[in-house]
Amino acid sequence: MRFKKPLKVTSRLSSVTNGFVQAIIPQREPTEEEVEQALSLLGMTVSNPECVYCGAPQTDWDHLKPLVRGRRPTGYLHEIQNIVPACGTCNQSKGGQDWRVWMMGSAKNSPRSRGVQDLERRKRVIERFEAWGGATRIDFEMLVDAQDWGDYWRKLSEIEELMKGAEVLAVSIANSLRAQIGNRSGVTRENEAHAPLSGVGPS
Repeated sequence: MRFKKPLKVTSRLSSVTNGFVQAIIPQREPTEEEVEQALSLLGMTVSNPECVYCGAPQTDWDHLKPLVRGRRPTGYLHEIQNIVPACGTCNQSKGGQDWRVWMMGSAKNSPRSRGVQDLERRKRVIERFEAWGGATRIDFEMLVDAQDWGDYWRKLSEIEELMKGAEVLAVSIANSLRAQIGNRSGVTRENEAHAPLSGVGPS
Protein backbone atom coordinates (compact mmCIF):
# COMPACT_ATOMS: atom_id res chain seq x y z
CA MET A 1 0.00 0.00 0.00
CA ARG A 2 1.29 3.45 -0.91
CA PHE A 3 0.18 6.66 0.75
CA LYS A 4 -0.32 9.73 -1.38
CA LYS A 5 2.42 12.30 -1.13
CA PRO A 6 1.49 15.01 1.37
CA LEU A 7 0.29 18.28 -0.09
CA LYS A 8 2.65 21.20 -0.15
CA VAL A 9 1.60 24.67 0.90
CA THR A 10 2.67 25.87 -2.55
CA SER A 11 0.56 23.23 -4.31
CA ARG A 12 -2.37 25.61 -3.73
CA LEU A 13 -0.74 28.56 -5.50
CA SER A 14 -2.75 28.03 -8.67
CA SER A 15 -5.98 27.87 -6.65
CA VAL A 16 -5.12 31.18 -4.98
CA THR A 17 -4.36 32.76 -8.36
CA ASN A 18 -7.62 31.48 -9.83
CA GLY A 19 -9.48 32.83 -6.82
CA PHE A 20 -7.94 36.27 -7.27
CA VAL A 21 -8.86 36.33 -10.95
CA GLN A 22 -12.36 34.94 -10.69
CA ALA A 23 -13.23 37.21 -7.75
CA ILE A 24 -13.12 40.26 -10.01
CA ILE A 25 -14.77 38.85 -13.13
CA PRO A 26 -18.36 40.05 -13.66
CA GLN A 27 -21.05 37.41 -14.04
CA ARG A 28 -23.98 37.78 -16.38
CA GLU A 29 -26.91 35.69 -15.19
CA PRO A 30 -28.66 34.04 -18.14
CA THR A 31 -32.39 33.90 -18.66
CA GLU A 32 -34.12 30.53 -18.87
CA GLU A 33 -34.63 31.15 -22.59
CA GLU A 34 -30.90 31.74 -23.12
CA VAL A 35 -30.03 28.52 -21.31
CA GLU A 36 -32.53 26.56 -23.38
CA GLN A 37 -31.25 28.11 -26.60
CA ALA A 38 -27.62 27.44 -25.73
CA LEU A 39 -28.28 23.79 -24.90
CA SER A 40 -30.43 23.40 -27.99
CA LEU A 41 -27.52 24.58 -30.15
CA LEU A 42 -25.43 21.88 -28.47
CA GLY A 43 -28.09 19.27 -29.24
CA MET A 44 -29.20 18.96 -25.60
CA THR A 45 -32.06 19.84 -23.31
CA VAL A 46 -32.14 21.27 -19.79
CA SER A 47 -33.20 17.87 -18.44
CA ASN A 48 -30.54 15.89 -20.29
CA PRO A 49 -27.19 17.72 -20.57
CA GLU A 50 -23.99 15.84 -21.33
CA CYS A 51 -20.33 16.68 -21.70
CA VAL A 52 -20.00 18.60 -24.94
CA TYR A 53 -16.47 17.26 -25.44
CA CYS A 54 -16.91 13.52 -24.91
CA GLY A 55 -20.60 12.73 -24.29
CA ALA A 56 -20.23 11.57 -20.68
CA PRO A 57 -22.83 12.67 -18.10
CA GLN A 58 -22.45 16.34 -17.23
CA THR A 59 -21.02 17.15 -13.79
CA ASP A 60 -19.43 20.57 -14.41
CA TRP A 61 -19.76 23.75 -16.44
CA ASP A 62 -16.63 24.66 -18.38
CA HIS A 63 -15.57 28.07 -19.66
CA LEU A 64 -15.04 27.51 -23.36
CA LYS A 65 -12.79 30.57 -23.39
CA PRO A 66 -10.68 30.39 -20.21
CA LEU A 67 -11.06 33.15 -17.63
CA VAL A 68 -7.45 32.83 -16.45
CA ARG A 69 -4.23 32.62 -18.43
CA GLY A 70 -0.73 33.60 -17.40
CA ARG A 71 -1.99 34.34 -13.88
CA ARG A 72 -4.18 37.18 -15.14
CA PRO A 73 -7.73 37.57 -16.46
CA THR A 74 -8.15 36.86 -20.16
CA GLY A 75 -11.02 39.36 -20.33
CA TYR A 76 -13.74 36.78 -20.96
CA LEU A 77 -16.79 36.76 -18.71
CA HIS A 78 -18.77 34.16 -16.82
CA GLU A 79 -21.81 34.12 -19.10
CA ILE A 80 -23.96 31.57 -20.89
CA GLN A 81 -22.25 32.43 -24.18
CA ASN A 82 -18.98 31.17 -22.71
CA ILE A 83 -19.94 28.11 -20.66
CA VAL A 84 -20.70 24.60 -21.83
CA PRO A 85 -21.66 21.41 -19.99
CA ALA A 86 -18.69 19.15 -19.31
CA CYS A 87 -17.62 16.16 -17.27
CA GLY A 88 -15.02 16.44 -14.52
CA THR A 89 -12.43 14.49 -16.52
CA CYS A 90 -12.61 16.82 -19.51
CA ASN A 91 -12.86 19.97 -17.40
CA GLN A 92 -9.75 19.13 -15.39
CA SER A 93 -7.78 17.96 -18.42
CA LYS A 94 -8.61 21.01 -20.55
CA GLY A 95 -7.80 23.63 -17.92
CA GLY A 96 -6.96 26.91 -19.61
CA GLN A 97 -6.03 25.43 -22.99
CA ASP A 98 -7.59 26.36 -26.30
CA TRP A 99 -10.48 23.91 -26.60
CA ARG A 100 -9.75 22.89 -30.21
CA VAL A 101 -6.07 22.20 -29.61
CA TRP A 102 -6.84 20.28 -26.43
CA MET A 103 -9.84 18.34 -27.75
CA MET A 104 -8.09 17.14 -30.90
CA GLY A 105 -4.67 16.73 -29.26
CA SER A 106 -2.92 14.06 -27.21
CA ALA A 107 -3.02 15.66 -23.75
CA LYS A 108 -3.74 13.25 -20.92
CA ASN A 109 -7.51 12.55 -20.76
CA SER A 110 -8.29 14.66 -23.81
CA PRO A 111 -11.19 13.25 -25.87
CA ARG A 112 -8.83 12.11 -28.64
CA SER A 113 -6.41 10.42 -26.23
CA ARG A 114 -9.38 8.56 -24.68
CA GLY A 115 -10.60 7.36 -28.07
CA VAL A 116 -13.85 9.35 -28.07
CA GLN A 117 -15.70 8.84 -31.34
CA ASP A 118 -17.30 11.47 -33.62
CA LEU A 119 -14.87 14.20 -32.58
CA GLU A 120 -15.29 16.09 -35.85
CA ARG A 121 -19.05 16.28 -35.32
CA ARG A 122 -18.56 17.44 -31.74
CA LYS A 123 -16.11 20.09 -32.92
CA ARG A 124 -18.63 21.43 -35.44
CA VAL A 125 -21.33 21.59 -32.76
CA ILE A 126 -19.07 23.62 -30.45
CA GLU A 127 -18.08 25.92 -33.31
CA ARG A 128 -21.76 26.56 -34.02
CA PHE A 129 -22.31 27.41 -30.35
CA GLU A 130 -19.23 29.65 -30.39
CA ALA A 131 -20.52 31.54 -33.42
CA TRP A 132 -23.94 32.01 -31.78
CA GLY A 133 -22.54 33.22 -28.49
CA GLY A 134 -19.84 35.62 -29.53
CA ALA A 135 -18.35 35.52 -26.03
CA THR A 136 -17.67 38.97 -24.58
CA ARG A 137 -14.05 39.98 -24.08
CA ILE A 138 -13.09 43.12 -22.16
CA ASP A 139 -9.80 44.79 -21.29
CA PHE A 140 -10.45 44.97 -17.54
CA GLU A 141 -7.28 46.91 -16.81
CA MET A 142 -8.45 49.79 -18.98
CA LEU A 143 -11.71 50.12 -17.07
CA VAL A 144 -10.51 50.33 -13.46
CA ASP A 145 -8.33 52.65 -11.41
CA ALA A 146 -4.68 51.96 -12.23
CA GLN A 147 -3.59 52.10 -8.58
CA ASP A 148 -6.31 49.68 -7.49
CA TRP A 149 -5.33 47.31 -10.30
CA GLY A 150 -1.66 47.38 -9.36
CA ASP A 151 -2.36 47.05 -5.63
CA TYR A 152 -4.59 44.04 -6.23
CA TRP A 153 -1.95 42.04 -8.08
CA ARG A 154 0.71 43.07 -5.58
CA LYS A 155 -1.48 41.51 -2.88
CA LEU A 156 -1.43 38.27 -4.87
CA SER A 157 2.37 38.39 -5.09
CA GLU A 158 2.62 39.04 -1.34
CA ILE A 159 0.40 36.05 -0.56
CA GLU A 160 2.42 33.84 -2.89
CA GLU A 161 5.66 34.87 -1.19
CA LEU A 162 4.12 34.17 2.23
CA MET A 163 3.04 30.72 1.03
CA LYS A 164 6.55 30.00 -0.25
CA GLY A 165 7.96 31.05 3.11
CA ALA A 166 5.43 28.85 4.88
CA GLU A 167 6.49 25.92 2.69
CA VAL A 168 10.09 26.29 3.88
CA LEU A 169 8.87 26.18 7.48
CA ALA A 170 6.58 23.26 6.70
CA VAL A 171 9.49 21.20 5.37
CA SER A 172 11.57 22.00 8.46
CA ILE A 173 8.72 21.11 10.84
CA ALA A 174 7.85 17.91 8.94
CA ASN A 175 11.50 16.77 9.02
CA SER A 176 11.65 17.45 12.76
CA LEU A 177 8.44 15.53 13.39
CA ARG A 178 9.63 12.56 11.32
CA ALA A 179 12.86 12.44 13.30
CA GLN A 180 11.03 12.61 16.64
CA ILE A 181 8.49 9.99 15.62
CA GLY A 182 11.29 7.75 14.38
CA ASN A 183 12.89 7.97 17.82
CA ARG A 184 9.50 7.56 19.51
CA SER A 185 10.41 10.60 21.59
CA GLY A 186 7.34 12.35 22.99
CA VAL A 187 5.08 9.95 21.08
CA THR A 188 2.11 8.34 22.80
CA ARG A 189 -0.30 6.03 21.05
CA GLU A 190 -3.98 6.62 21.71
CA ASN A 191 -4.49 3.36 23.63
CA GLU A 192 -1.45 4.15 25.77
CA ALA A 193 -2.71 7.66 26.48
CA HIS A 194 -5.95 6.32 27.94
CA ALA A 195 -4.60 3.24 29.75
CA PRO A 196 -5.08 3.39 33.55
CA LEU A 197 -1.96 3.83 35.62
CA SER A 198 -1.00 0.86 37.77
CA GLY A 199 -1.98 1.29 41.42
CA VAL A 200 -4.05 4.40 40.75
CA GLY A 201 -7.79 4.48 40.96
CA PRO A 202 -10.66 3.91 43.31
CA SER A 203 -10.03 1.33 46.01
